[in-house]
Amino acid sequence: MVLRLWKKKLPKREDKMMKRVFKTEEGVFDSQTRFTLYSFMNKGVISGLDYPISTGKEADVYRARAGPNFEGKGEFVAVKIYRIDTSDFMRMMDYLQGDPRFAKVKHSKRETVYAWARKEYRNLLICREAKVPVPEPYASNKNVLLMEFIGENGVPDSTLKDLGSDTPEKDCETLLSYVKKLYKNRFVHADLSEFNVLMHGYPDIVPYLIDVGQGVVLDHPKSQEFLERDIERILHYFKKYGVKKDFDATLKWVKAKE
Repeated sequence: MVLRLWKKKLPKREDKMMKRVFKTEEGVFDSQTRFTLYSFMNKGVISGLDYPISTGKEADVYRARAGPNFEGKGEFVAVKIYRIDTSDFMRMMDYLQGDPRFAKVKHSKRETVYAWARKEYRNLLICREAKVPVPEPYASNKNVLLMEFIGENGVPDSTLKDLGSDTPEKDCETLLSYVKKLYKNRFVHADLSEFNVLMHGYPDIVPYLIDVGQGVVLDHPKSQEFLERDIERILHYFKKYGVKKDFDATLKWVKAKE
């Protein structure tokens, strides 16, 4: 799928064609989303969308070509588009409510999704400040987030779920160290699993955390519950590789001040 730089006014025929290209019927590219994408294109940040990297109920991620005014890394950009119609409003509110950064979010589906995009942008910045590998966020506008494309030669990296682990002991330790670093920076990923880890580089693979929109600061009333769930999921996944770690000891290590 290709988006082309547009003129400010589209004739009716071209507009109809755009709607088909943007798959409006699937709930992703509604009119507001199209105009948000157009604004990034008109600014020269991206020049077009190539294809979907991943699709989901609440968001789709596309590989985009960098535009002439793009100031980030490489020739590609990851564009995450949060769905308005099919997003789970109540689940999102569970992570937003209690987060002091988003105390004034209006209780409407559209405003909640917009807040979610801003939240993921800010959460990515926190992760980078903690020296945890995540895509670099570039910009957020309404329900669209631009961030670093993680892959090589234009090919997106695979998840831990899809690729598996050749060095499970090392990878387990690495992910737990990320949890500890984030906790030290008063942050919890809150949805950490093999589905939300990209395995970047070869042969020296570096795990990258993704989908940090659910992440919460420690002031959130459920932060401890989310922390324990993240640790449980990591230990459960690597247990199938024969990696045995005690949950209580691991939790104590993560929370220990050093």
